Amino acid sequence: MSGRPVILDWRGPAVRGLSSLWERWEVEEPEWIRGAARLTDPVLDALLARRLRSRGRPPARPFLISVGNLAAGGTGKTPVVIDLGETLSRRGITGAVVTRGYGARRPSTRVVAAGDGDAGDEARLMASRLPAWTVVQAPRREHGVVAALRAAPDAAVIVLEDAHQTAAVARHLDVLILDRWRLADGRVVPETGHRLPWGPYREGPAGAERAACWLLSLVQDDGDIALPPPGAGREILAYRRGAVCPDLDLPPAGKAFAVVSGIARPERFEAECARLAGAAPRLCVRCADHARYDAATVRALLSAGEAHGAAAWFVTEKDWIKLRDWWPPAVPVAVPSLILDWTGGRSLADLVEARLRGDPGARLRLP
Repeated sequence: MSGRPVILDWRGPAVRGLSSLWERWEVEEPEWIRGAARLTDPVLDALLARRLRSRGRPPARPFLISVGNLAAGGTGKTPVVIDLGETLSRRGITGAVVTRGYGARRPSTRVVAAGDGDAGDEARLMASRLPAWTVVQAPRREHGVVAALRAAPDAAVIVLEDAHQTAAVARHLDVLILDRWRLADGRVVPETGHRLPWGPYREGPAGAERAACWLLSLVQDDGDIALPPPGAGREILAYRRGAVCPDLDLPPAGKAFAVVSGIARPERFEAECARLAGAAPRLCVRCADHARYDAATVRALLSAGEAHGAAAWFVTEKDWIKLRDWWPPAVPVAVPSLILDWTGGRSLADLVEARLRGDPGARLRLP
């Protein structure tokens, strides 16, 4: 897996420049950034606290769950929601997902099907992976919950994707993905970096205190960690995220390949593709998060791949939802699926099902 790929960054000068600045400030923090943050952070905290005070109590049913994070993107909320929905669905539990619908051509409140070209890519991906559940795209979450209840009145669960900072919808369970944390005296301590606009975080570590469940996203090199037993204060679960791909979809051994992705943090996906193929990609094309594709974009991609000798491509599931209508059948493409490996033998679905069955106020009829 040696060799360094050629990087074509198509994310636009503003995104590239801001990402570069954030990375630089993370390593070497200028004094003026500290001063600016001391001015802006209290204002952001006050505005968010004021909004959150308007959050009321959730209804008796359905069971409302928020899956969110402290960062502005790229921490894997969609794979967590898909894993939760797939597992609960297999157990006979009905549900719906409400998502904002970033990148949608028509950002209106709507029930989404996998082939809905006007919907956001994440909404379409979740609709394709959760055929037994209802997926609703809604710029305002409260409208999305109403639409979900109309479309799926018997839903036992509604999952609010990326809603940790949403004030308009109360929920029974707040789940927070921690992409940065440390262990201190056996305790998990949340960490963040600089906050917007000086970094990619929406909130500081104190924002984690609103969540009753923390999910620790481990990397392959992390060793096993001791998780507290169920019910011991805040629930803490951990998982490793990996990619799987059928052998027939992999590029032929010894053949160069390229990777294209339109996600917030492409480096992790590129590394996963290298692991699956057993070699580094020849070319990595980084598109804007929620990028829209057309025939001209695909021609430009394939031309770049041909120029660098790539015989096949790796594509994220989220991007393939949009690219597949334009992709020529003769060009081999592998679309890895992200899966979660829960450590400690307990998953988020286990926690949610236990809450559903143990909460008499939920009035749920479960199989």
